[in-house]
Amino acid sequence: MKNLEEFERNLGYKFKKSELLEEALTHKSTKQALNNERLEFLGDAVMDLVIGDYLFHKFSRLSEGDLSKLRAALVNEKSFAELAKYLNLGQLINISPAEEHNGGRLKASILSDAFEALMGAIYLESGFDAVRAASLKAFERCYP
Repeated sequence: MKNLEEFERNLGYKFKKSELLEEALTHKSTKQALNNERLEFLGDAVMDLVIGDYLFHKFSRLSEGDLSKLRAALVNEKSFAELAKYLNLGQLINISPAEEHNGGRLKASILSDAFEALMGAIYLESGFDAVRAASLKAFERCYP
């Protein structure tokens, strides 16, 4: 699949387990037993740590309050939706026909959830360093 190859190249990560990627890209609207909600939960926590760690080291002179504000500005639906758009994640998400009809591939909430699920899947498959590398590559492109 050409889109998948381009996606993985832009992400800087190649999945070993296609079923894990499929789960990360499956929205709950499909009513499939395995959807991306659990991976989204994990990915949210992982991204909080990745960005917290990144900011802590990059801005060594900032106070805890300023670091918290920066993290909150980056770890949220709007920010993750932008990262998903950068990765063209919307074209790969498995959604229901009704959600497709309602423009689901462009909805910030769906894109953000898919990005978090994707990061959760990378974390499960390859650990913290892999998810850090993939996510920061996208972050640095979108938020230089």
